[in-house]
Amino acid sequence: NTSMKLLAASASLLSSLLITTAGAFTPSSTGSLTKRIVACRPTISTAIQGSYLDNLSSSSRWTSTTDTSTDAPVSGATTMNLEVADALANGVIATARRNNFPPIVVSILDKQANMLVQKRMDGNVHAAFPEFAYAKAYTCVIFDTSSREFRDKYTKDNDAAKIAQLNSMMEITGKMAAFPGGVLLRNGENEVIGAIGVSGAAGDEDEYAALKSVWDSGLGLTTQPTEHSCTTALD
Repeated sequence: NTSMKLLAASASLLSSLLITTAGAFTPSSTGSLTKRIVACRPTISTAIQGSYLDNLSSSSRWTSTTDTSTDAPVSGATTMNLEVADALANGVIATARRNNFPPIVVSILDKQANMLVQKRMDGNVHAAFPEFAYAKAYTCVIFDTSSREFRDKYTKDNDAAKIAQLNSMMEITGKMAAFPGGVLLRNGENEVIGAIGVSGAAGDEDEYAALKSVWDSGLGLTTQPTEHSCTTALD
């Protein structure tokens, strides 16, 4: 609305200038021309004061557009949104700090593999960790499993054909990760809503941070895997 008012005021001001200027160049003496130009000044000043300057001083122009919704998501999340994703990411970081894990990166994806939130802790974080975190979460969403279980499915039997298949899939997409740290998320209706990917600590620690964030969130979400394998957690 403010932008439309400013445009209208600018158009009005330009029209006033053109009309006044046209009148100023009608046959007349030099004194008359000078008088006309001076006479138009109050009109220009009034136009500015009544539109542009008033809008600048208007409180509505400076009204904050910041999201004032609560930071705490409603319990019992049924879908992944920015609010839920942000809370889960913060929970992962809090878990990593509490357990003295190395600085990590966390990525939160929705069920379409769109990244809603990615955060990194302060400290020495390798440039590849954001990519790893995303790849772990992406793998979960694409295959409806955890990144650990995705790895185990193709490697636990040391079957050369399965390992070759795994390598081919990872090379084709260029976005998958066959190591722990990716956790699949389901709502109370057992529907996949997204995934968490964590990278920066040991694989078991990455996975633990993701799991603990969900378990402590009170959002009513279930995880895959359902148990952690971390032996270094202090919780």
